[in-house]
Amino acid sequence: MLCDAFRRLSKFGAVEHYQYVGFGAIWFSDFSLFHRALGISRMYCIEREVHHRERFEFNKPFGGIEMMFGRSSQELPKIDWRRRTICWLDYDDQLNVDILADARTVANAATSGTAIFVSLQASTKPTYDVSPDEKAEVETVEKFREVFGARRTPNEMTMKDLSAWRMSRLYRDIVVNEINDALIARNSTLPAGQRLSFRQIVSMEYADGAKMATIGGVFVEEGQEAVFNACDFERLPFFRANNENAVRIEIPKLTPKEMRAIEKLLPADSIATLACEPAPGRDARAFALLYRYLPSFASFDP
Repeated sequence: MLCDAFRRLSKFGAVEHYQYVGFGAIWFSDFSLFHRALGISRMYCIEREVHHRERFEFNKPFGGIEMMFGRSSQELPKIDWRRRTICWLDYDDQLNVDILADARTVANAATSGTAIFVSLQASTKPTYDVSPDEKAEVETVEKFREVFGARRTPNEMTMKDLSAWRMSRLYRDIVVNEINDALIARNSTLPAGQRLSFRQIVSMEYADGAKMATIGGVFVEEGQEAVFNACDFERLPFFRANNENAVRIEIPKLTPKEMRAIEKLLPADSIATLACEPAPGRDARAFALLYRYLPSFASFDP
């Protein structure tokens, strides 16, 4: 799905000339995908497990991947952000101040046409240090405000916002607000025409064992609004300009015959009204959203 979004960045410049910044995983699946599908050769992989250096270097699939061993807070400032970048900060952790600081680092330096995506775990409440060796979950709005600061705490927040999928919405909102807040400060030093905005294009939630949340968007200079509009992100079936109605990715429970029947109706002008009885409507719509991106959904009869 993300490749479809990233291809549209070509209005800003050839996507193969972008650089990619991501986090370490021994399989390098995102690096392999973006190199093969988008042609990106300049890649930076940030990995905090320094003691696994040899294994990561061995498993790099391409020579164009430069390993950066250390915490993201230390390594992100070393990137040359003057080059247009696709940056995917894919965390295993729940919301914390370090994640927000990383998003702010990118917003403070990114050039127009750079895309940032942030994924984080949304099953667990934030934690705070009780002692050097012990953490506890945030259990009150007052403690949340103490941990994150009044500026980051919504005035209307209740503890219900730290439960179920509402936590995903809260986390996504706070990350976007952090990016926009950084741009306000940055723009105060820039002349008219060079100020940047963050144009959100993705708001997703899904359960990958734990509930996960993803937001993504593009930094756009005032003089390049027409370039951003020409990217036509709105045509993507998963486009979201804000967090009010996130795309919830669900794996549909359908038989091969039902999948083939639905495929005959696709692409459709409106997924929201798609129906293919006797397949359940919810599963049919979930399949219609994902069918192009799930090659494992091959329709084989037993």
